[in-house]
Amino acid sequence: MSGPEYIWDRQLVLVTGKGGVGKTTVAAALARAAQRAGRRVLLGEVTPDAKERSTLLELFGQPRPKGEAPVPLEDGLHGVRLTPSAGHRLFLRAALKVGMVADAAMRSAALNRFLMAAPAFPEIGTLYQLVFLLRSDRWDHIIVDLPATGHALGLVSLPRTVLRVVPVGMIGDAIREGLDAMTNPERGGAVVVTLPEDMPVTESLELAGGLSALSVPLRGMVLNQMPRQAFTAPQLSAVAAHLDGRDGSEPLLLGSREFRRLQRALRARERFRAEAGADVARTEVDLMDGSPSELVEQLAEVFSGPPVMASGGTA
Repeated sequence: MSGPEYIWDRQLVLVTGKGGVGKTTVAAALARAAQRAGRRVLLGEVTPDAKERSTLLELFGQPRPKGEAPVPLEDGLHGVRLTPSAGHRLFLRAALKVGMVADAAMRSAALNRFLMAAPAFPEIGTLYQLVFLLRSDRWDHIIVDLPATGHALGLVSLPRTVLRVVPVGMIGDAIREGLDAMTNPERGGAVVVTLPEDMPVTESLELAGGLSALSVPLRGMVLNQMPRQAFTAPQLSAVAAHLDGRDGSEPLLLGSREFRRLQRALRARERFRAEAGADVARTEVDLMDGSPSELVEQLAEVFSGPPVMASGGTA
């Protein structure tokens, strides 16, 4: 690709992280940034049931999109829910050649119970739907909001497991395509989102290691909701020394808890910078105010620029 690279600048971008770190908002903002750059974008959300309310698509006014097909959100931007049932239906349609027969089969409660209960079958359905969408030439980028850490690793590790059992045929071919999209650095990669707190940073670094072990390229790491630093270095040291020297009988300074939170955030940020890896692009996002949709717009501005490399340069 010519020009600067962005963390959304691949055919497939998987956004993941510990629950509650803001990965859904980040996924929406990455899609918005790509859309603003004139790209055709599909924004997907992995969910077990299409009947549930979509937190991701709600950011664009589609909390309960009808049907399983991608729905238009805005010019150049579509949304879709990636579900096991949608993938199973697509597979049956391809295998049976007659859509009505496949749809009738999917209305069988017994078949649906089997497909959802059999080991790995729900994940295979989700992955098959993703591959079906990747085969289309409608979008330049498919940005997917993955489930929280453990489920995300389970999904990206699935292709190798399935290929050992089903190496050929329609399922094998589709799974192999999905594996290539996830592991080929020219086609895809992951973005890991975290918060400036010790536990989320620890988990995000472990997740990054897990993705690397599965050969999934790490496109970038996002440190989200960093409190604004209002102190100079001498002021920071002076206030910290004062709080550390209290004997417990003195009243707390106004804002002491917020100051301690800032200290923890700064320590977490230093660890994030030190351990993210010199070849990993990182983006640090200040704590922002606003409604969910306003946060998406603000974050999209951040993601419209090349991320900073851990070595101090730009991607």
